[in-house]
Amino acid sequence: MDVLPTQRQPPTSTKSTTSSSLGAGVNRDQQVEKLLKEVKQLKQKVDVLDKENIALKKSIYDLSARYAASISQGGLSYRPGPFVIDNEPTNNKAQEMITKVVQEAGGDVEPFQSIYPHDSRDGKPFQMRYELKGHTGAVYTVEFSPNGALLASGSFDKTIRIWDTASAQKELFCLKGHTLNISDLAWTSDSSTLLSGAFDETCKTWDVENGKLLKSYDTEGLVQCVGWDFLDSNIFYYGTSRKVLAMVDIRSEENESIIIRNDAMINTLYASRDGIHVLTGDAAGMLKVWDVRSRQCISSKLNDPSKMSITHITIGRRSTDASRRAIDDYDEPRYMALNSYDNLLRVYDRGMDPPKSDLRLVHTLKGFKNKNWPIKSSFYCGSGYNSSILSKPPITNDIYADSDLISNNPGDYLFDTQEPKEEKSVLLATGSADPYAYLYNVGEDSAELMQCLEGHTDRVYAVNFHPTEPILASCSADFTVKIWGPSLHRGKKKTTIN
Repeated sequence: MDVLPTQRQPPTSTKSTTSSSLGAGVNRDQQVEKLLKEVKQLKQKVDVLDKENIALKKSIYDLSARYAASISQGGLSYRPGPFVIDNEPTNNKAQEMITKVVQEAGGDVEPFQSIYPHDSRDGKPFQMRYELKGHTGAVYTVEFSPNGALLASGSFDKTIRIWDTASAQKELFCLKGHTLNISDLAWTSDSSTLLSGAFDETCKTWDVENGKLLKSYDTEGLVQCVGWDFLDSNIFYYGTSRKVLAMVDIRSEENESIIIRNDAMINTLYASRDGIHVLTGDAAGMLKVWDVRSRQCISSKLNDPSKMSITHITIGRRSTDASRRAIDDYDEPRYMALNSYDNLLRVYDRGMDPPKSDLRLVHTLKGFKNKNWPIKSSFYCGSGYNSSILSKPPITNDIYADSDLISNNPGDYLFDTQEPKEEKSVLLATGSADPYAYLYNVGEDSAELMQCLEGHTDRVYAVNFHPTEPILASCSADFTVKIWGPSLHRGKKKTTIN
């Protein structure tokens, strides 16, 4: 007898099973998404903490370095300041003390050392060494003293600050007396007196030994530029917004200026070494040579066809200026650079008898920004920096080409198949309307953009080289002055640049 099958059970509902599976999958996806968000947030926090840790380590190093410097008189050798180029390793005892301080603070010495400003492992020729803080407004001009011992900075905060270059970041004086922006500064040849010009329509002289105001001189218009006579430190010149070039003898009791009228605002000037001629750059784009005896313009040259305003004249200085005065040898530097509002820095060969000889355009440098901003530049022609460049003919004469710099005169070069030759060169730095300073390597036949100096956070108004060391000061609208020097990997090899 066949056995009847048991009663079939009703099938299980697949709908409920599918719903529960889908719900679990959605919950899992939400949890994963939540975890990913948390991981991302944690990574961001880690990045912030890493940055804070790096900043903390740097501040610890700076403090310990200052401490090491402060006890150096007790027998430990230590680098005296940012303006001394010394490529030897730091004294072992001082280094051990610094390392101990870092380790006690919980820092790792090896990664910490890589953020030290003198580190050269990135291959850059120049590094930022120090930052000078104190101004409460944009810093518009900066100038080393001829003896290299002091640095002066002028600001929109109406003050001039004097810094000691022998001790890191030490402010000696804050000179107050102007009522509007400081526009320009100039030192006497003996570095004892500072001349300042400002938008308050005055020039002032200062005794830098005690930080006292010596005398104030009223001017006709906003002072744009100032400069001392090369031969006679009792005479200075200034240029103003009212198209005036003036000469002042500080020995005169009447405070009267000898006025020379121009047809455009005078933005920059350079007093020639013969004590007779003064060069000016004006708002009409004209470079003029004036005979201060006859008060006449003896030559003029248009800097560019678009007549863009010339903002600065820089001419190479020599460390032997003082000795050259003693032997009546007043040879002018041969090369001159002009900043103008067309984003170009032109380098001229002044010939064999400047300022009487004709100018020849040698290089037209680009890469920086000068459009509608009064930017200043500076040459470094001293020894102590191994500076050279390969002379190579350019392949274009288009000033708007991709090349960072070209010559405006193709006849200056020989187009042949010979190997490039190495030639001596000088450093030329310029400020920029962006937050960088630009460093060029300039030879007689070739030039190149060497480095964009990064560190400022706003436009860089002016730069100035130390008279005897390859040290550069830059000042900016970010209220700071920064000091730059060669990277340590360049060594101590020195080449004299004429």
